[in-house]
Amino acid sequence: MNGTGRLTYPSGASYEGEFKDNTFHGRGIYMFQDGSKYIGDFHTNKLQGEGLYIDTKELEWTGKFYNKAAPGLKLKLEM
Repeated sequence: MNGTGRLTYPSGASYEGEFKDNTFHGRGIYMFQDGSKYIGDFHTNKLQGEGLYIDTKELEWTGKFYNKAAPGLKLKLEM
């Protein structure tokens, strides 16, 4: 698949965004099974680049993601 679309897994996890050669590639939103989500860049099914992670407590974390690693994430605070 190439272009934009939505994929939902039996577990409840889902991805909505850009696809290239049947992989998550470009901008997208991945909703994890636990309700947390990642909004940002993907490269061949991996979280890769600038993104926003919203955890299960709705805290927002921003920074650069490298597959499953995200060194230096910053918590977004509202004052």
